[in-house]
This record gives sequence, structure tokens and C-alpha cells, in this order.
Amino acid sequence: MSALNIQENYPMRKHLSFRCGGNARFFAEIESIDELILAQKFSIDKNIPLFILGQGTNILISDLGYNGLIIKLGKSFNSFELSDNGTQMIAKAKAGVILGSLSRKVSKEGYAGLQMLAGIPGTIGGAVYMNAGAYGQEISDTLTEVKTLTEKGELKTYSNKECSFAYRSSIFQKNKEIILEASFELQKSERNILEIEIENAMKSRREKQPLDKPNAGSAFKRPKEGFPGAFIEQAGLKGFKIGDAQVSEKHANFIVNLGNATAKEIAELFNYVEQKVYERFQIKLEREVIFLGDF
Repeated sequence: MSALNIQENYPMRKHLSFRCGGNARFFAEIESIDELILAQKFSIDKNIPLFILGQGTNILISDLGYNGLIIKLGKSFNSFELSDNGTQMIAKAKAGVILGSLSRKVSKEGYAGLQMLAGIPGTIGGAVYMNAGAYGQEISDTLTEVKTLTEKGELKTYSNKECSFAYRSSIFQKNKEIILEASFELQKSERNILEIEIENAMKSRREKQPLDKPNAGSAFKRPKEGFPGAFIEQAGLKGFKIGDAQVSEKHANFIVNLGNATAKEIAELFNYVEQKVYERFQIKLEREVIFLGDF
């Protein structure tokens, strides 16, 4: 079994789309399942939590740091295989693959099912974990199975149904298993139509989202009452700032870093938005961004 290279007091801000936050007590880049098993054992022996980092596009780490082990999947987890019979394609992607890269590749081959997800900046593992979605399409729509590593270091396979997918939710948010690979069943379509759908989705993102400023994507999940951005805007919070953390002037369901925001300021802004929306509409907003550490 290969050795595990663990770094201590590792700065995380360069790995996070918010571009702020503290250090990880321990950090390791993983290149094999053997190393993942060693990482699990290390966290158990130290009695600390273990967190798998994808692209860091929906994470906020406390300025005080994260008292645990953060692991990032290396290049060996960044490949996918495609097989098709002319009418159907099976895409098997490892957890470190960028969702947008897979989406564009299969769409270019003329297969539908992931095209609306092309603009999501996260990895396959993160997308499955969150049941990521955009423009009426979710990762779970075409997913057939997921392979994981259990806390006991055993390999396990889940069917779509066994993943317990719901809106921005999956069983993997509860069972602490590490997602290794996901498979998708895609249907033949017109390549030019798929390319147009991707371009329209990307155009919408550019026009409506603050892509020019550090952010972590949608701040809050959509409640049953409607779109969170609308409630935030109606509460008069669009453009509201705490320090260098701001409710985006472009889209109210995005919180952005204007340049020098601290994780504390961003967290305080999340709290303030939740409070004001509840006071105005009696709606409890649920965060889509994952908070790590003490705030």
C-alpha cells in the first residue's frame, strides 16, 4: 500500500472559489483507493472529520480554519470512458472529472442528458453528492449507478434509486461514503440542437450570474414557495454589504467577494439574509453552500 503525503496547516483559499478562509489542519492529494483507505484510517486515528474537496465551488471555510483532514482527488480520478451502440451511450466518469468537460464531450458526440449542466463548475463527485442541476436538468436524471468507498474501506455500488436523490440532496450527504465513480445512460440526439442548448445555457449564466466576482454559486436552495433570489430582492437586500461580502447586484441568490471579504463577513451576510427573509416572508432559507469549521 502506497504512503500518504499529508500536509499540515495547509492554506485553502486558493482551492476555494470564494478566495478566502483559513487553513486545513491536514490536507492530502489522493491518487489511489489505497491512499483513500489510509486517509480514512488517519482521520479515525486522529478522531477528526474527513472532507472530500472537489473544485471548491460551493464551500466556505472558517477564517479559524478546519480542524480535520481535507483530501483532494488527484489526476488518477480525472478520467472517463464512453461506449455507445448508435442510439445509446454509457458514460463512466471518475469522481474528479469536471462535470462541464463530460457534458460538452458527450454532447459533441450527439448524446443528450447532461447538456444543461455544462456550466456547472464542479466535479462529478460533487455533482452527485449535491444532485446538482440547472435549467430543468439534474445529474440524477440520467445516472444509473454510483461506486463508493465505505467508512470500512469496502467498495459499494448504488443504483439510482438507492441514492435517494431529491432536490440538491442524496444519500451521500448522510452516509459519509466517498464517491469514486458514476455511470450515466444517455440517449442519441441532434448534435447541433445540443450545442445550441449549451450555448443558450452558458449565455444565460453570463447574463444573469456574477461570474466576474469570487462566489460559490447559488447561496440558497429553492424553497417550495418560490425562487430565493426573488425573496432576497423583495426584502431589499440586493447589493447589501457586510465588509467586502455583498449580495450580488446582478443576482440576489449569489453572495460575492468584492475583493477582500473574510469568511466571517460572508457568514454574517448569510445569517443576515436568512434573518431578513424570514422576518419579511416567514420563509426559512436553506443554504446550498457548505460551511466548514467554526463560525
